[in-house]
Parts: sequence; structure tokens; C-alpha cells
Amino acid sequence: MNIALVLLDENSEQEIARTLTGGSLATESLGRWRVTSPVTVAAQLLDVLVEQWRQTPVQALLFPPGPLGDELATRLAWRLGGSSVCQALSFDANTGQVGKATYGNGLVATLTLSASPYCLSLARQPGGKVDIPLQYSSECSITPTPLPAWLCELSPSAVAAAHPLTESPFVLAVGQGAEEVDEYRIQQYANALDAEVGYSRARVMNGGVDVDRTLGISGHLLAPEVCIVVGASGAAAFSAGVRHSQFIVAINQDPQAAIFTIADVGIVDDWPSVLTALVECAKVD
Repeated sequence: MNIALVLLDENSEQEIARTLTGGSLATESLGRWRVTSPVTVAAQLLDVLVEQWRQTPVQALLFPPGPLGDELATRLAWRLGGSSVCQALSFDANTGQVGKATYGNGLVATLTLSASPYCLSLARQPGGKVDIPLQYSSECSITPTPLPAWLCELSPSAVAAAHPLTESPFVLAVGQGAEEVDEYRIQQYANALDAEVGYSRARVMNGGVDVDRTLGISGHLLAPEVCIVVGASGAAAFSAGVRHSQFIVAINQDPQAAIFTIADVGIVDDWPSVLTALVECAKVD
């Protein structure tokens, strides 16, 4: 299958690679379509992409995560008479099947696409740099057109700095089952363990917690070196925020809690007493 990776900026290649780490792209014929300058609206690329596809037809076009990738995949598929899936988790080039999260990330649906070309935007995945030896059989430059005449004014917003949670190698993830301990004490535990604190959405909705520290589908998707999960049952929407951690320690009084299914180490106990012991061990080290 001939596949084109549409690279919108300098991070696009890594973002696509993170999603397709376990895929079979290494055996496919890959084209690299690199956009040469920043794009403000999708209209600057649509006509150019249609023309490039007519010159060098491919069976699939992969776009990086984000609103622009979603819009381009949808509108380009309509123009070319193909199929579109936004925020795809996986793509099997051999079968044309796409994996996509459904039901609040509780299930992964497998979609079989029929009409080609397949225009896919990929779901954002946590993690750092990945080393995937992609070999390109062709490359081309995509030059955006000027801003459309209907765009009268631009009002750019400031780009927010990365949240400490996304960069910390150690994270303490706290669920609703930890309500008996207040946020001040939780922060003391985190400070002693040199970790950043994140909370389940249920805990945040109860108030008193910074909403910017929400973990899961509606918050941060993390991939720290170590994540300690306390008082969280392991609902799918929450687990999506921590499942990419390199090492997960789950502490819960319920031995049947779903969080244990993704944990490397599970401890069935009262979590404050376990964290207190961990803090003492950290002091010794």
C-alpha cells in the first residue's frame, strides 16, 4: 500500500510514529509530504493536497494529531471520495482496518474502511522521542496558499507552557477513594517523593483541586517513569491517563479494583500507611 505522511510541522513525524509504533508501516511504500510553512486554516492546504494526490496517488494519507489534522482528514476525504477517521489509535495497512476509541475510551472499535483513499488523523499519544526507522520512497514539499479572502482578521492566542505534570518522571495519581486525606497532606506526600500530583476527574469535580491536574480522557495523558496510583478504582477514562507509564504502582483496599489490571505492582492496603512507609524509605535513600 502506498501511504503518505502529511507533516504539518517539525513535531508531526514523531507524533505519527508514537501512534504507529506497533504497526506495519516499515513494509509499506511511504511518501513524506512536508508542509513548508505554518498554516492558519485548513483552506490553505486543501487545494494543494488534492493536486498533489492527483499527481502522486496514494491509498492512505496520515495526518498528525490535533484539530488541524482532524479537519484536513475529514474535508480531504470528502473531496477525493475516500474514507475518513479522526483520532485513530492504530492503522493496519494490510487490511485497511482502523482502531478508534469509543464509549469514553472504554472500548476500542475496529473499523473497516472501504472507499479509498483513507484519510486518517491520529490520536495524540503520550511519551517522548521514539526511534522508528521509516524509509521513504518519495518526498515532496507542500506549499500552503495565502490566507483566504474571507478571513478578515487574526487574533492569535498565547501558547501555554507545558504543565509540570507532563514533564515529571514521577507522578502521584489520586482518585476519589482518597477523600479521607486532604490535598495539603497529599501534596506533602508528593513533595517527599519528588512527584507531581494528578487527580481523577471525580476527585476534581468534588472541588478543592486544581482542574489543570485532571488525569484521563478529559485531562492529561501521561507517560512518566513511575506512577503511583492511590484510591482510584481504575475506570477506563481515568486509566487512559496513566496506562502509558513505564512503571505503575497501584494501592487500593479493594483487591478486585480494575486498576490492578494495568499495574506492575499492586498493593491491597490502606494507601496513607503505604505512602508513609514509602516516604520513610525515600528518606533513608
